[in-house]
Amino acid sequence: MAPYRLFPCLLVVLLLILPAAAVDQGQAAAAQVMVTNVTITPQIFMVDDSGTITIEIINNGVQSVAIRRATLYDEKIRIESRAYETTMYLGAGNRMSFTFTVRAPVPEGIYYPVFSLDFRDGGYLRYPVKLQVQNQSLTLAILSKPDIFSSGKKETIEVLVGNPRDNAVSGVTVYPVGDGIDATPSRSFIGLVAPDQSQKVSFQITPSRSTLLEFHADYYNGINPHTEIIRLPIDIGERKVQAEPILSNIRVEWSGGTYTLTGDVTNAGLEPANAVVITMGEGAVPEDPYRQYAVGTLQPDDFSGFEVTFSVEGDRTSVPVVITHKDTDGNLYTTTFPVDIPSPGTRNPGKSVEKGPSLPLIGVIVACAAVIGGIVWYSWRKR
Repeated sequence: MAPYRLFPCLLVVLLLILPAAAVDQGQAAAAQVMVTNVTITPQIFMVDDSGTITIEIINNGVQSVAIRRATLYDEKIRIESRAYETTMYLGAGNRMSFTFTVRAPVPEGIYYPVFSLDFRDGGYLRYPVKLQVQNQSLTLAILSKPDIFSSGKKETIEVLVGNPRDNAVSGVTVYPVGDGIDATPSRSFIGLVAPDQSQKVSFQITPSRSTLLEFHADYYNGINPHTEIIRLPIDIGERKVQAEPILSNIRVEWSGGTYTLTGDVTNAGLEPANAVVITMGEGAVPEDPYRQYAVGTLQPDDFSGFEVTFSVEGDRTSVPVVITHKDTDGNLYTTTFPVDIPSPGTRNPGKSVEKGPSLPLIGVIVACAAVIGGIVWYSWRKR
């Protein structure tokens, strides 16, 4: 065959071989591209959370690779960002990242959205990404609180914030909510709470009435805000451990137009009674020299004597004795005791007056003493 007739045949063969060789070479270069890192934010989703998945790839080959398309797809996980459709070149030894926005409107579980990378010169890369959905929220617990709340009295409540999740949550803020509640501080910022860790926060709560107190914990899982609430009924009543002043050994004497009341005041409660003051109530007019009597602080089971002087208005047979004291927070408490008073001119008619020995009894005692003394003297003289 003539040489000029062989040339067209060789050209056709080359046209068929070169594209196939180029495809093989492109596929060989694409085979050197692999996924090196996957970053999911948040690390673990909650139901209906939004977040991002970032996939990093590297070209371990010696020549550039043309990337035609990069996308992420799944039947249940919603991909909210578009695919990368523009041709990109990844040089030898270089890295490239692709970030996708996703949402998880799915039940708890583990899902595997697939990262897909298509190469212009042939070949593709498929990489399943593990995405976990866990709907466990923060846990709130009341660590300490008083048994009974008193209106206007400040009490300490301690709240424990725990994170049972497998990933950290951020921006944790705890604050109380309730009608008729005065709280200090108004909110407490904790910040980051790591997995299986907890933080304690304390609040000074002053209720003005019975109500429902709520503690809210706001936090973020990634960019997603969440709130957890714990409720605590506030019942106003009389505390069992508060200070309890009582009166004893009361004596009332009348002299010169005024009454003198003496006795003891005892703290029968389980807390100190501060700034204890004793004075007379309605119907009694304080008089000098003891219009009121300041006792000071009475510890539990402690007592102190007191003395007040007063006159009365009208024809009265009893008067109120008023005891005021403060707790450690400065709240004022008032206790009133009725005390019987004698008619003017009566001496020592007090409730707890202890009468001395009568005159006949004194005479008998003196006579017995004289007889015993005589017997002793006679025995001594006889010896």
